[in-house]
Amino acid sequence: MSGKTFFIAIPLFMAVISSCSKRSDLAPELPDPIAPAVLTDTVKENHIDRAILIQLVNGVRSKGCTCGDQKMPPVGPLTWNGLLEKAAYNHSKDMTDNKYFDHNGLNGSTPGSRLDAVGYNWKYYGENIANGNMDEMAVVLGWLHSPDHCRNIMNGNFLEMGVGKYGQSWTMELGARMAAH
Repeated sequence: MSGKTFFIAIPLFMAVISSCSKRSDLAPELPDPIAPAVLTDTVKENHIDRAILIQLVNGVRSKGCTCGDQKMPPVGPLTWNGLLEKAAYNHSKDMTDNKYFDHNGLNGSTPGSRLDAVGYNWKYYGENIANGNMDEMAVVLGWLHSPDHCRNIMNGNFLEMGVGKYGQSWTMELGARMAAH
């Protein structure tokens, strides 16, 4: 990413995401080569680079980082989940189509109810949102510079993720499913 793109993307985050840390250890690094993520049931209309997103997030999770003033230890990797991607894409589309930016939909939906709607039987969930003309690296970097969003990424309870982008709206859903009985 060019320096010019970096400096354009960061001010967009400042308008959208509160950030109080500019530590260099938050910059996502690509981890050592790992087996490619298994990407199933993805949303065809969702024009993102899933492999880069999972690699960036897992790179940070594997090393640990500081979220605001809280040191977060390394945690296990996430796998991509198509249901989480579908919920994320649907929320990004809704925010764009209806011109709002919030975790709660204008129709009363919440992150949990959106996961229920796509059939994701969650035990734990978290959601990060962002808005701006940015690429995968910039959106992950912005989330890492926001303490609450960073803590979501570093939460060891989450085992899966999906990201959806529509227009300039980005949503990341993180989750862990209930054990099958």
